[in-house]
Amino acid sequence: MNIYQMKEELDGLVCKHFEKDLNEWIDFVCRCRDRENDYLQYDLIKGKVADDKVFRVVDMYHSGIWDKERALKEIRVYHDYDQIAFIIQKAMNQLLCYESFYEVM
Repeated sequence: MNIYQMKEELDGLVCKHFEKDLNEWIDFVCRCRDRENDYLQYDLIKGKVADDKVFRVVDMYHSGIWDKERALKEIRVYHDYDQIAFIIQKAMNQLLCYESFYEVM
């Protein structure tokens, strides 16, 4: 398994960071599910992981079963795990530095 460190300097990269703004985040996720390409305006996106539990909530909101207020209330119950999506190769090349590796058995 390769180990990488990520640099903090975003020199010239366009980054979208959904820190704690779940209101904007849930709409962004729904637009992506609708195959809209909002994400292409960014080089790097940081935000909450839509794991299985969270994704079920997003699905309830996206399908209109729950309103946004109910969905956001449910999402806040789940533990936050952030993810980073590298949209363009330049972002990976610029920010990731190979550190080491170890064998996985």
